Amino acid sequence: MYSVDDLVVYGSMGVCTVTDICVPDLPGMENQCYILKPHFVANSKVYAPVEGNPVKMRLMITAKQAKTLIDSMPDIEVFPTDNKERQEMYNTYKSVVKSADCFLLARLIKTLYEKKLRTLEQKKTVPSVEKELFDIAEKNLFGELAAALDMPIEEVEGYISDRLGDSTPLMRSNAS
Repeated sequence: MYSVDDLVVYGSMGVCTVTDICVPDLPGMENQCYILKPHFVANSKVYAPVEGNPVKMRLMITAKQAKTLIDSMPDIEVFPTDNKERQEMYNTYKSVVKSADCFLLARLIKTLYEKKLRTLEQKKTVPSVEKELFDIAEKNLFGELAAALDMPIEEVEGYISDRLGDSTPLMRSNAS
């Protein structure tokens, strides 16, 4: 069970603060809920059931965990993309976004970035679903890193670059 003022990650909503635990005075709401205030969605409130919630919810990573993840980014391997059916790949990518797992989000971002480079080299258009999944994964990962490291989300990419000494560290492997 979470407590008031805990920082949690609630599915693809991202980082939220638990502001209350109660039975909301709303029609059809009879069970206890966490009242969550998303950090990166203005004027929003989320009611998350304490029990039986189908949406993944977990404590936010610590600053130490965030720094360890960033330091490991160049070594994160991409998802295999060559021998998979497109729909199977997209299902994998969507499940990563739903998982809200920082390591998997970093892996997805790196995968989609490398796919984008290959696609553009072939003078093709990047599929809109890949752009959308990239943006969601980046927003969620950078949001959690920003909250864990107590910095504005706009500074995360620069922080990663400075920490790793690379212009696009998340997207590149040590072999690049």
